[in-house]
Amino acid sequence: MKLRRTLLPLVVFFLLVLGALSFVEVAQGSQDKLESLSAERTGTIFLEGEMLGDLILGARARLDFLYIDDVLVKASISSGKTPDWLKWHLGHFGSLETEGKELFVLRYEVYKPWDFDPFKITVNGVCLTKEDILTGFNRFASGALPTGTVDSMAFTVPRSPDGLYNISYDEDHIEIDVKKIKRTK
Repeated sequence: MKLRRTLLPLVVFFLLVLGALSFVEVAQGSQDKLESLSAERTGTIFLEGEMLGDLILGARARLDFLYIDDVLVKASISSGKTPDWLKWHLGHFGSLETEGKELFVLRYEVYKPWDFDPFKITVNGVCLTKEDILTGFNRFASGALPTGTVDSMAFTVPRSPDGLYNISYDEDHIEIDVKKIKRTK
């Protein structure tokens, strides 16, 4: 009887620790999945930057264009550690403004003073319009930006029949091929 009283609390404690470790492992797996999905959906422009091996020298700003789809949204919901800036923009997914269009989020970081004009962004040769930009103009920084500015905005573009999106800002450009993105859930 005395042995049973001693073992029972130890067994309960062991099960609680095992359960907690499983929860941490699942949460970490969801976070890793979100990061992996985000990475394969992101195209980066280092504005005015020069490549030297793996280094980028002299960039004025870093522009990360993130393609948003249902797989990324579901991973974000299950992650529990989605950054606030991304949560904010994911709210646009599935809205009337995105119907029949593709949703992108631009996250930018300024390395040298930069005059940011969102209307200089072109996708497949077409400049963004005021109607394409879903984030209110009072909700993101534009114009003359000082070093260290970090912000984001969401925008839509017409669906490309071939799944290719050539995105540029001034002379710098990237290509995002959504057909090459893994669609596993």
